[in-house]
Amino acid sequence: MSDADKPPYAMRGNRVVHRTAGEIVHSAATFCRMFRVNRKTRLNIAQFFESLSTRSICIDPIEDSEWLLFTDAICSPETFTILVPESTYVKACNGDETAISTICHEIGHLVLAHKAVLHNEKSAKPSQGEDAEWQADEFAEYLMSRMGITSSKQLTLNFRDE
Repeated sequence: MSDADKPPYAMRGNRVVHRTAGEIVHSAATFCRMFRVNRKTRLNIAQFFESLSTRSICIDPIEDSEWLLFTDAICSPETFTILVPESTYVKACNGDETAISTICHEIGHLVLAHKAVLHNEKSAKPSQGEDAEWQADEFAEYLMSRMGITSSKQLTLNFRDE
């Protein structure tokens, strides 16, 4: 199948500045060095989450009864804040790998400085390397592998009628 015959890449998130898997791994490795992420990190994941505040990253658990969003968590790159339901935060602190993956995914959005880029119908077709969700998944996968955890890819909402 030629490139012209291939369907366009289906973006799962915002279109952001293109990054290769190697560039994402480099950013994740730098992050892991800064925060000393290794297999011992998962044994005291709550302390790791708290240590993020030394670099102005805030994880803000929201009471479950107040969580009205359609996602598992959300981040604000402008304020370096991750909002997460309290139950997800507690599960992560208790070692739940899916909850840890969710928070690592949001950390990826922050560290990779995700901001949607402007594009129009004249722009080149989107690629995987421009997909904020793919990039955050790759970042989280590296981070979790450093902790000795097999990642579970971040779920996304699909509102397309297929």
